Amino acid sequence: MVILFIVLGLVFGSFLNVLIHRLPLRQSIAFPSSYCPHCKININWMYNIPVISYFMLKGISNCCGEKISIRYPIVELISSILWVWSYFYLNGVSNQIFFLIISSCLLAIMFTDFNHFFIPIELNIIIFISSLFNLLINNSSKIQDHFFSMFLLSIYFLVLMLLSSYLLKKDTMGYGDIILIAVTTFWVGLIDGLLIIFFASFFSIIHWLILRFTSTNQNIILPFGSTISLAAILIFIIKYTLHIDTNLF
Repeated sequence: MVILFIVLGLVFGSFLNVLIHRLPLRQSIAFPSSYCPHCKININWMYNIPVISYFMLKGISNCCGEKISIRYPIVELISSILWVWSYFYLNGVSNQIFFLIISSCLLAIMFTDFNHFFIPIELNIIIFISSLFNLLINNSSKIQDHFFSMFLLSIYFLVLMLLSSYLLKKDTMGYGDIILIAVTTFWVGLIDGLLIIFFASFFSIIHWLILRFTSTNQNIILPFGSTISLAAILIFIIKYTLHIDTNLF
């Protein structure tokens, strides 16, 4: 069964790479079939095997000789790790399914925002709907608390964004970041939502310091959606791996 989860995670990770590439370009995720992002030629199935094809081709495109982004095997491997973790640490098929849907959306957002400063609204909607059904099926008594937590943090950061943008005369956050904060808080609740924001801010500071000392660009823009997504996945995994109870109510 573990082998099955590994394989399914790799395959689903390959699909996430399609989302990461096509959603920022507003392309269909179904048509055309997988193609080289450099020369647009369709990729033969034998060169489209998750992880294996990347190393088989030594990171070089078979059709045009251009480099294949290391992002492809990284996303596939992370996806596989998430699937295997859910197998060992989450009880119940519904809990596993909803976690895999939500964490996969967060993984895709992590890379779309990092590469394009773009958070697909479709993925935010999927996270919200999945979280809602998860609560309805597994913890319906907590729905009001999760709605309250979502509105509290999203309104707070919306006001903070508008005020800071007005005072600094530049955009300090995007509406996509606010929506992502809202849906992740709806998923995990108030305390975990606050922890996500804290660690996302901490990761962003580290990212800023790295860019500050390695780049000559003084106008540094940080993909806050990426660090929110990373923090959300890590906090959820740490909480359930170590059996930490952070429920406020």
